[in-house]
Amino acid sequence: MSAWEFIGGAYEAANPMQDDQSLVNWYVEVDQNKGAKSPVALLGCPGLSPVNTSYTGEVRGVHIMPGGQTAYWVIGAKLVMMTVSTPANVTAAATFSFTSVGTLGSYSGQVCMRDNGVAGVLAIVDGSAMWVYLTKTGVFKQCTDPNVINPSRIAEIDGYFIWNSAGSQKFNVSPAYWNGTDAFDGTWYALKDNAPDNLVTLIEHQRQLWLIGESTSEVWVNAGSSSVTGVASQPFARLEGAMLQVGCAAANSIIRTGQALMWLGNSDRGQNYVVQTEGYLFKVISNPALSYALTQYNVTSDAFAFTYTEEGHEFYVLTFPTQDVNWTYDLTTGYWHQRQSVDASGNTHRQRANCLVSIAGQRLVGDYKNGKIWQQSRKLYSDGGAALVAKRRSPYVWDGSDRNRVCHHRLQIEFTPGVGLASGQGSAPVMMLRWRDEKGWSNQQSIPIGKIGETANRAIARRLGSSRYRVYEVSISDPVPRDVVGASLIASGTVA
Repeated sequence: MSAWEFIGGAYEAANPMQDDQSLVNWYVEVDQNKGAKSPVALLGCPGLSPVNTSYTGEVRGVHIMPGGQTAYWVIGAKLVMMTVSTPANVTAAATFSFTSVGTLGSYSGQVCMRDNGVAGVLAIVDGSAMWVYLTKTGVFKQCTDPNVINPSRIAEIDGYFIWNSAGSQKFNVSPAYWNGTDAFDGTWYALKDNAPDNLVTLIEHQRQLWLIGESTSEVWVNAGSSSVTGVASQPFARLEGAMLQVGCAAANSIIRTGQALMWLGNSDRGQNYVVQTEGYLFKVISNPALSYALTQYNVTSDAFAFTYTEEGHEFYVLTFPTQDVNWTYDLTTGYWHQRQSVDASGNTHRQRANCLVSIAGQRLVGDYKNGKIWQQSRKLYSDGGAALVAKRRSPYVWDGSDRNRVCHHRLQIEFTPGVGLASGQGSAPVMMLRWRDEKGWSNQQSIPIGKIGETANRAIARRLGSSRYRVYEVSISDPVPRDVVGASLIASGTVA
């Protein structure tokens, strides 16, 4: 059985005896060319390198301003302005400077930020209040208008800010290009009331306002200013016929991905699934294994997501902070994988990235734990100096015809050989191998990948015994390139 399907996505079934595949800090690459050496491969998830370490607390969100030269981070209670410094050498990477410009009244939890363009107002909502930063004057303040009631999400369309009022069907609308100081008109509101469920989250998408409730969703559009007895009213109107029978389980799980929206779904038929829109319809993109995993979580309502693209892949990165777990969906291939970090004691946690922005040719992420801003890149092979551990647990190997024992003669995992570092950890990179069968887990073996220059090295394990069924687990923590081109297993059946 030399053609062994080692490479694949995460799928830990409700009954692990059916399927128990995991994929951590690797994702699947698919080559559709007929002449490819391997149609599928594993690519290493990106590592981290520090950009700024001046602040402490949770990095709660980031927003890039028009022009792409300025971004704002919320770190703990601080609003921090980041500006791009372009080097004189055009081949050198841009650098960044950071300045604290305001202080919020909260210290943790995701924030949502939008700006209204030429008016120069940056609005921030944190679930309890709205804060505004006037970029033209440098003024930062809390918006104390009584029409701002516990907003967790804010959108911007045609210069209008739109925000929700938690625990209700209500959303409010600001004047176009609001100056950040005038009071809001209390009559500029509407209700998501095609169904009686409360409004959970909202987002702008292709100049349309998507209102996602507890179990249903509807779409509104800017229909132009109208008047009632000569008094102007908010301009948004429901798009008739655009109603979806699905709601949202976590307000900050919603994000735009390409031409679609994605979020953690909920309805009167159940929950624990991820949906993606197709026009004014939706489809479930989570598999039963992921849905089963979500049913084991005590809290899912605080889940949040961000998205980014890299090397032709677009990722929906979904994190459950209370559960300390991440699940990432690759829209390009349709596979799920997980991203993890490892602490000094060897315990695994969700990945460090709490939010992401692409700016000046770099992807920068904020750390959920320590206030650091990191550059994220596949050219980096450590997790900000800590080990970046990639792990793959394979499909079952067994005799599907008559369930006889299988002798395992030789296993080869094809890494890029000869990429060891000149010194230190990684100078003699290894993959770690173990397996589980009816006897439980084996001891772990260390298999050389190849020191620097050893380009003919092959990562091979031999004489692996026999079993009625088996899953192999391969991992690597050395800070070296760890893409896997393919794998092969030579095995044969024996007498029962």
